[in-house]
Amino acid sequence: MSVYKPAKSRLFQYDFIYKGRRFHGSTGQETRRAAEAVERRMRLDAAEGRLGEAAQLTLDEAVDRYWLEHAQHRGDAADTERRLERLLTLIPKTTRLADIRTETVSAAIQRRRAQAFVKAKPRVVKGALRAPKPYLPSNATVNRDVIQTLRPVLHRARVHWGARGLPEIAWGELALPVPRETVRVYSTAEQDAWREACGPTAALALRLILTYGLRFGELFFPLDAFQAEGPRLAWMKGRKLDVPHTIPLLAADAGQVAARVGRARKAQLDHIWYVEVVRRDGAGEDQVELEALSYYALQGRLRAAATRAGINGGRVIHGARHHAGTTIQRASGNMKTTQRLLGHLDPKSTQRYVHAMDDDVRTALEAVEKSRNSPEPPKPDTPERQAG
Repeated sequence: MSVYKPAKSRLFQYDFIYKGRRFHGSTGQETRRAAEAVERRMRLDAAEGRLGEAAQLTLDEAVDRYWLEHAQHRGDAADTERRLERLLTLIPKTTRLADIRTETVSAAIQRRRAQAFVKAKPRVVKGALRAPKPYLPSNATVNRDVIQTLRPVLHRARVHWGARGLPEIAWGELALPVPRETVRVYSTAEQDAWREACGPTAALALRLILTYGLRFGELFFPLDAFQAEGPRLAWMKGRKLDVPHTIPLLAADAGQVAARVGRARKAQLDHIWYVEVVRRDGAGEDQVELEALSYYALQGRLRAAATRAGINGGRVIHGARHHAGTTIQRASGNMKTTQRLLGHLDPKSTQRYVHAMDDDVRTALEAVEKSRNSPEPPKPDTPERQAG
């Protein structure tokens, strides 16, 4: 048997040659006996042809091939590329596909859970540089960055590349629990308080989400998406960017968006979310410049305004999209209208808004109770009653 334990490693490795091909990698075992059992299985798989060429690809090679053949053509290619790059930092690039097991994925999940991030830049407070607060990724983010990124690569290796003998991975057991999303609706008082706590820029962003159900990321639409005729926002979506999505705008909102698009173009900005900053030029004159807000900066303004308005708990910004979906469904009673507004490709995604809300149920119950307790109307007089 040719198993060995490298220096500074707690796991045994296997290394053998069969018909001129070298098979090597980690056994995933800490004892020699268990490692030798793994190697015997690997030798048998090699002899029976269950270890195809694709199974010997390193993760780095597999990710490159997956990107070239499939991922780069998806509508979410930029996000997918970023997740694939992150995956290669969580699992060593040289790991062969045949060596990726449940424990490999579990270790990657734990690494991702520990990777804190910040949502703002360091700032000066009372003369001292204050570092921003670090945040840990949510369970949904960890699942997406590890499981939902690695699983399609291994699936393609099996189905399209002929990789045989890849270990079975207990994906369901590895997935971190994610709270079930609930549909949220804001009262008129909550909407007014939230809007009043916003500045002009954040107030418009909130208006677009509450009214049209835009996802937060969709607020950063390209300037060309605004079309004065209509008026409307129009862009392509879907994994292949082949599905048109159009949102008709109300006149008042279209006017604000048009003005911001014009100023953003003049300032050579990529989107309409900016604030005015006064800077002094070389001649000592104050000049007003536009400073673009980042994704996290605009998100932070909306969240801070929600907190000031007393709106807390859950995904308050995404809740505004839920509010829009529920409101349009109530007003129209047409699921296709709601589906088109929200840009759902699958009608099942829209189904969550086709439900009886608590307030609707309460109103119906109160109406039943009122009719039950009301006095019976007097019976009309009959000839017999008049004679008596």
